[in-house]
Amino acid sequence: MAEEGSREAKQDNRTMKRILLVINCIMLAIGASGGPLISRLYFIHGGNRIWLSSLLQAAGFPLILLPLFISFVIRRRQITITSSANSSKLNTIIIKPRLFLFSAIIGIITGLDNYLYSSGMARLPAMSREAKHYGLGNATYYVVLVGSAVLWQLNFLGIIGVIFCASSLLSGIMIALMVPITELLAVIIYKEKFKAEKGVSLVLSILGFVSYFYGEFKQAKKMEMNPTLGDELPQNQSIPKP
Repeated sequence: MAEEGSREAKQDNRTMKRILLVINCIMLAIGASGGPLISRLYFIHGGNRIWLSSLLQAAGFPLILLPLFISFVIRRRQITITSSANSSKLNTIIIKPRLFLFSAIIGIITGLDNYLYSSGMARLPAMSREAKHYGLGNATYYVVLVGSAVLWQLNFLGIIGVIFCASSLLSGIMIALMVPITELLAVIIYKEKFKAEKGVSLVLSILGFVSYFYGEFKQAKKMEMNPTLGDELPQNQSIPKP
């Protein structure tokens, strides 16, 4: 009886992880394609501030506080239910100082990467002035800025979520797949030329994406024959505490 309950709990946990994985894949896909496209839109119609474009890629970080807050509330309720007799309090901040330091260093490097990315985007053809002279209008200028901040945060949040729910391999494959898809969308939206290199890149990315899920399908078949393999899958491994 206890074994059946434990097996059902594991199945529910896997189902929830799959749901979260799908949600994060959708966020990654929207952010990874929408972020570069809206940054390109900013420069095409008159934007020329590289520092502003790079800042927008990180300025939307308060949006991540919402899912973090929801996660904290859920975790607090679970601990309250499971250990109501325990008087210990739930820590609001659980990050270790060393991990915080490394995260800050990575954040600085990411900011530099954002600047270099925006600098390259600005040097593509068709760039000129700012808000009053923006090609799509003054109001649209600020909509583009806000949309850029939101889409880039969806991208980053989706990447982290896919790594957490599956693996860094799937996250990398998703990012590689979205690069040629973004180029294809740029051809449709901005009427850019579709060169042979873009077609080859798209085909290779799709092959890698399909190969990954074929491997996952074979692993799922093995797990059906031997349910104990479920605990040995890489996506179910927990991150060790520093």
